[in-house]
Amino acid sequence: MPEYLQRLHNQLKEMFSGSLVKVETVKEIKPNAKEYLNKLAKAGLVERVRWGWYWVPAEVKNAWDFFEKDKNFKVVSAQTAASLWNYDFIHRDVYVLKVTDRSYGKALEEFAERRGWKVRTEYIDKPSDVKYEKVGGLFVESVEETVIECMQDWAFTDAFATLYSNRDRIKLKRLSEEGYWKRISGSNVRVRQALEYGCHLTNELTGKEIFDVKRPRLDDDYVKREVEEAIEKVVLLA
Repeated sequence: MPEYLQRLHNQLKEMFSGSLVKVETVKEIKPNAKEYLNKLAKAGLVERVRWGWYWVPAEVKNAWDFFEKDKNFKVVSAQTAASLWNYDFIHRDVYVLKVTDRSYGKALEEFAERRGWKVRTEYIDKPSDVKYEKVGGLFVESVEETVIECMQDWAFTDAFATLYSNRDRIKLKRLSEEGYWKRISGSNVRVRQALEYGCHLTNELTGKEIFDVKRPRLDDDYVKREVEEAIEKVVLLA
């Protein structure tokens, strides 16, 4: 292998081992990055993922291990974040991630598909569009944001399992205030209504004042049944 390619390969391993890397990023190191990466891919030293993106190989045990090694910005969200916050109360085989680069999102989905991982990416304009925390080597949607997003997506069991598991750290009043402005997808029900109804029902089923809420009004019978089923599962298995 020519020395210039070996040098670039060494630089890539040092800077991006285990990560997807954009050709434009590598151009900051080597102006001829497009040509050089193509040659490294033919030599089996990097993997071409899709147009404009390559993977710098490293040992990867599973999807979570890859997400930690990958250096591109992403936030674990929705039901995937819930599975972390509620200790995998419901096991999910689909990984939902929010990204700020559409092309990276496409590359990530394609890379994951080759390895049998189900990854769905959602585009956000900038990191400040989502509230997140660092958990280990990952950015994860905040507990409060996870609960609200799951409620909006009808993932009531994920939402209430997350709320119940983190009841000592979540400020329910603030969560209710944020939920007032959000609606459950495809309905006229505010997240706050369903959230407080579920909390009140939890108190009734457990016989304990776990959540400080009054009995709310929830007129949508379908949403009410779905929330009731979710609460029964959480209380039964919690």
